[in-house]
Amino acid sequence: TYAGSTIRQTYIAMGTMLKAALMNDLIIKHPMNGVRYTKPVRAKDDIKFLTREEQRIFLEAAKRSHNYNQYALILETGLRTGELIGLTWDAIDFEKRTLTVNKTLEYRHKQGYWRAGPPKTPQSYRTIPLTERAHNILKEIWDNREYRKKSPLLSETLEYIDRRTGATSQLVMGDLVFINWRTGEPAKNSSYDTHLYKLCDEAGIKRFCMHALRHTYATRAIEAGMQPKVLQKLLGHASIKTMVDRYVHVATESLLEAIRQFESREIA
Repeated sequence: TYAGSTIRQTYIAMGTMLKAALMNDLIIKHPMNGVRYTKPVRAKDDIKFLTREEQRIFLEAAKRSHNYNQYALILETGLRTGELIGLTWDAIDFEKRTLTVNKTLEYRHKQGYWRAGPPKTPQSYRTIPLTERAHNILKEIWDNREYRKKSPLLSETLEYIDRRTGATSQLVMGDLVFINWRTGEPAKNSSYDTHLYKLCDEAGIKRFCMHALRHTYATRAIEAGMQPKVLQKLLGHASIKTMVDRYVHVATESLLEAIRQFESREIA
């Protein structure tokens, strides 16, 4: 089974090639006329979040990946993929140990360009206190930023409309935190999922997508005793009900721990 990104890229490449062949009279009919790309349906057994053991196994396997820091940071902050890709250094305050979400970045495959934009909703604008691990991940990248490969794309500046004010804001591509080590460009949205699937196969765990890491962050936070209202703010959700219904899962080991705590209670 091929990843959705691979199928989409092949569909686009074949369509372009066959269209050129038709225009140059090499073929008399476009064989892909009427063929539409449909987004792959995720398998029912795709997991929505990782158990503690799956998270441990995954992170161990991910240490061999050039995307390890990105995966680890989502597990520490709950960022959406677009928020991660669009993260720039001016949004990081090392002194206050915070990360501010105020923009997103995504690659539009069909149009073939990068698009900057505001966060998903007004509530998605937020400032997240950094855990020690998140701080260390970002500090290491900052200290080594001059050694990364740079592409011409990093000289560009993209404009977008601030959802809160309606004013035009800018995303400086050269200020991006995460750059693909091979291309010197930001990693495309779909490439993260494709790489995740390979890591899951290598680690011997069920496949999951990038958003499952955000689910996992929320689940671990609740398991650690974080109040839902606080988690709602950190995730940038407008509705606490939506947040609880969509992201918070109770793992089996958490249920067992809750029963153990219940059993050990003192009865007057």
